[in-house]
Order: sequence, then structure tokens, then C-alpha cells
Amino acid sequence: MEILSLGEKIKRRRKELNMTLKDLAGDRITPGQISLVESGKSNPSMDLLEYLAETLNTSIEYFMESEDTQAEKICKYYENIAESHIINDNLNIAEQYIEKSLYYAEKYNLEYRKARNLYLRGLIYMHKGDLPVAQQYLLSSNVIFIKNNNYEEIVNTFVNLGKITIFLKAYHSSCSYFQQAEKVYSDHDIGNDDLLAEIYYHIAYTYFKLDNINKAIDYSYLAKEKYRQLNNKKEYANSLLLLSQQYSEKGEMDRAIKYSERALNIFKEVDDVLYTSKIENNLGKLFYEFDNLEESFIHFNRAKEIRESNKDPLLLETLINICENYIKQKDIHNCKLILDEIMNNLENGNEIALVDYYLLRHRVELLQGDLEEAESTLLMALNFVKNMQDKERIGEISIIIGKFYIDNGNDKEAAKYLNEGVEMFKEVGLLKDM
Repeated sequence: MEILSLGEKIKRRRKELNMTLKDLAGDRITPGQISLVESGKSNPSMDLLEYLAETLNTSIEYFMESEDTQAEKICKYYENIAESHIINDNLNIAEQYIEKSLYYAEKYNLEYRKARNLYLRGLIYMHKGDLPVAQQYLLSSNVIFIKNNNYEEIVNTFVNLGKITIFLKAYHSSCSYFQQAEKVYSDHDIGNDDLLAEIYYHIAYTYFKLDNINKAIDYSYLAKEKYRQLNNKKEYANSLLLLSQQYSEKGEMDRAIKYSERALNIFKEVDDVLYTSKIENNLGKLFYEFDNLEESFIHFNRAKEIRESNKDPLLLETLINICENYIKQKDIHNCKLILDEIMNNLENGNEIALVDYYLLRHRVELLQGDLEEAESTLLMALNFVKNMQDKERIGEISIIIGKFYIDNGNDKEAAKYLNEGVEMFKEVGLLKDM
């Protein structure tokens, strides 16, 4: 891996596109000026940088990324590879990647990366069983972490120092390390429940070894409760779902989607298909509101598949939503196919779904320009809800019929049905007398 200066990035990208200096310069600048930029003898203005980024079909952020930032990314990559090999006990390979990372950390004086390399070396020596050396590396890394307020790294280092001293049977030291880990965690709200559960467990263990049984019991219960919370994923996912709904009501749709997707992933983990289908269906509705029908269809179709396989009566809800999408797309053919599916899945007594079916059918008939059929379907729906004595739905459908007649120039019929709708809404308390 190599780190490029701004000029080197421009030159390399130009060569990749087989462009000459003259090609890149165009009418905007002279080839000589481009050459000075590429050699690092001249710094481009922001306007020129934007021109170069556009001409070279790349992002301005790529050009503006400093050498230090590039070095940070390379170090992080090598550290991730090294840590993976430590976990798999491939310690020699891990050391090779740490050396590669350390080269860039020292060359660019990246303090945090130097500390991470010391920390990883500490883990390697822990795996080798050379605990005094591991302890020295971890203590050295923590000096830098503390200096730079890298709180989660401080906690992780204290935890590993605590583990080393447990193995050395230095239980007072161990208890001190874990208590420091707990304090830093609490003071800075780290937000890593797995880590906190581990800290509680080890504090309980060290108190037990120190014969402080009451404290050991207290921390054992704290650890037990934290692990219980972590294992009760459905409860956690429900809280995320509630949060999503709250953000949706506030109109913060990006956050609503983020938390609903997070909840969905957890429900998938516990294989709770009913909740999964509910979240998929809700995601479909959210993306429908965003006019992102492609994404909406993806989630509705997932909900449909789950609900079909589980014979879930809420399948009708999803089919209705899918039909809404096709209506929005004015896709009459697929609308009719979904309407047939809805009718095939209607069970005796499912009166609400049948009303929704009629309302969808009339909208599809309007798309076809079949006004007589649309009118007939609406009147059929109205008679049906009148038989149900559902005053709110009577009001709703009467208003829809009134609007239909307005749109088609029949003011007399429009007034009749609009008045009927208003009266029904008054009766159920949705409208007040003026």
C-alpha cells in the first residue's frame, strides 16, 4: 500500500484514463500548470481542484484527503487483519501485520495508532503466555490512550490487565483494574453492554477470590441481569421498534427507518417471523411515503413471502399495500393480479378487508377510464358498509363518492353524498356542528 500526495493522485488518475497533460488542461489551464501541480511545486485553487475532480471523474474528497488520513486508514486496515489473526491464534502472521502498521504510524507520527500497535502486541504476548511482557505492552499503550481520552480503549486495556493479574493470582491488583474499567465505562457512557457484562463478571470473580462474598453476590447479580438483557433480544428489538414509531410520528423518517431496520435485524436473529413480517411491511410503507417504490416493493414482497408461508391473516394487509404501490405506478396489469390475490385470500367474515378491496378496485377502474364500473364498485362498497352499520366507513365512502361525482361534473349527486358523509362524521364525533 502506498500513500500519495495530491499531485501523485492527479497524475496517477490521469494516466489511468490515458489522458495527456493537454487533454486534462483543456481550455481551463495550461499543461505546464498541470505539470507543476503533479510535481507538487504548485497548489491548486479550490476551483481548479473541482475542475480536475470533475474531468478525472473522481471525488474532490479523494483529492483533498491528507497523507496523514491515508496513513490512518492503512494502519487501521493492517490492525484489523492482525487482530483477526490473533483471534485465530496465527500469532506470527499477526506480528507481520503489526509491523506494517507500525511503519506508517511512526512515519506519520500517529499516536493513537502507535498505542493500538502496543495494545495488539500485548494481546499477542497474552496468547503466548508471556504475561509480564504482555502487561508491559498494555501499560505502555494505556499511557497514550489516557493521554488522548480514548475511553473505550482504556476500558479494554484495564480489562486485559485484570485478566493477566487473575492468572497471576494477584487478585487485589485484578480487582483494582476491573474497578477502574467500570469507573471509566460509567463516567463516559461507553455504550458497549457486552463489555460491561464482562466487567461485572470479573469483578464478581475477584471478590469471590478475595472472600468478599457479599460484593461477589452483588456483582454476580449485576452480571446475570446484564447477560439476561443481552439475551432478551426480542425485548430490545421491541424498544427499537417503539423508538422508530416515535420518530415516524415526529416526521423524522431517516431515523425512523434506521431504527426500524435495526429492530428488523434483531428480530431476524431470533427468527421471530411474525415480528419480522410486521417490520418488513412497515418498512415498505415508509419507503412508499418516500416515493421509493423499488425499495418499498422489496420489503412488501418479503412480508408477503413470510405471511404466505405462515398463513398469516395479515397477508391481506400486505397485498393491499402492494396494490397501492402498483396504483402509484399506474401498472394496471399488476394491480389486477394483486386484486385477484386479495379476493382469493378473503375469508368469510373479513368485512374490513372486503371494503378495502372495493376501494382499491374502484381506483384501478378509474385508471382504466372505466367510470361506470368505478361508480358501481363505490356504490357496492357503500351498501356493504351500510349493512355493517359502520358509520365512520359510511362517511368515508360517501365523501369518496361525492368527490367522484364532482370530478365527473354531477354536482347534484355530489352534494347528496358529500352531505351524507358530513352527517355521518358528525354522528361519530369526527366533525362538530358549526
